[in-house]
Amino acid sequence: MNFISSYLTRYKALPQYFAEAPDKDVNIIVSIPCYDDECVFETLQSLEDTHPVQSKVEVIVVVNDGAATPSDVIARNRKIFSRLQQQADEMHYRKFRLLPMLVEGTPRKKAGVGFARKAGMDEAAVRFAAIDRPEGLIVSLDADTLVASNYLQVAEKAYNNSAAQCFTFEFQHLYEPERYSEAEIRACRLYELYLRYFRSALKMLNVPYAIHSIGSCFAVRAEAYTKLGGMSMRQAGEDFYFLQKAVKMQPVCEMSEVIVFPSPRISTRVPFGTGASVRNIVAEGSYYVYNFELFKLLKTFYDLFPSMESADVQSQIPSEILHFIGSRPFNEALTECRKYTSSPKAFLKRMYDRFYAFFIVKFLNTFDKDSAYPPMDVLDAVRLLSDEIPSPE
Repeated sequence: MNFISSYLTRYKALPQYFAEAPDKDVNIIVSIPCYDDECVFETLQSLEDTHPVQSKVEVIVVVNDGAATPSDVIARNRKIFSRLQQQADEMHYRKFRLLPMLVEGTPRKKAGVGFARKAGMDEAAVRFAAIDRPEGLIVSLDADTLVASNYLQVAEKAYNNSAAQCFTFEFQHLYEPERYSEAEIRACRLYELYLRYFRSALKMLNVPYAIHSIGSCFAVRAEAYTKLGGMSMRQAGEDFYFLQKAVKMQPVCEMSEVIVFPSPRISTRVPFGTGASVRNIVAEGSYYVYNFELFKLLKTFYDLFPSMESADVQSQIPSEILHFIGSRPFNEALTECRKYTSSPKAFLKRMYDRFYAFFIVKFLNTFDKDSAYPPMDVLDAVRLLSDEIPSPE
């Protein structure tokens, strides 16, 4: 099956679900994992309410549970799937073709949003392979996330952008008092503020991986998806892992229009992310994030990269970072990057790939409340970041 053959052998999690091939003009397939979530019908309606596009669109909804899922959740899942299947049979939606999947009894070690997201995106890749469309766009969305009226138009714009393989979409959580409690909205505002603080701080470092990594806010071409080894099956954080792999392959294109509106509701589905963070902030009343001084240390480190190609600048690396890496491992990494590159641009890329986003997160996570750089209130962190970044003239 052309570009997907190797992927099917090495990475695919489940057998092909849909036997019928897609319409030959399908350019966009949206994948939505759904676990015990009636909100999916409102999400689908928001897709139906979008402006029309020239591309044919499919929407795969993966209703899923695991071997340890309670029986009442399984019953509700089956009810949701039955309703989705009825809508599909009746061709209820006009803007897209609905394709419901029911995935039950996933082993405990695999069950979770990562596996469900992978199942839907894998199926989308198989469907694009069936019509020989390696450039087909697989769009990741969540069951409790509404979209703007121009959502499909922005997705089509991404599809028509021949220069990029992976895209992120701009978001804003759905702050509607008639839907959510005052406590949930306040907590989610703090969490969203942290997401923007973290991304802006990374941009201050001038590193290539300063992107939002949110499961409901990205898209990737089918062939690129397979080359990246598909979605991670992690029970949380699968979006971050996948998008950081994508950055290493090619710069990710950030679409600037706000078109995705995730829910700010409390959730126990995953150990971290919006739902878990909102729950914790509501319980604790405040939100502490990475100390801004740590990003300033990281900036000093990354600013030295161009000089490292030919000069010995180890003495200028902040001691906190060099201690974290270790002097010997750092020298080994630097020697390797120098040895296997033939230009300043290639050297920089190899250094960025070596000291990438996971390195930053691991470094930041070594500093707790008893360290020299304890977590700080998110509002204070944002103020410090704002003072550091020059205002546009």
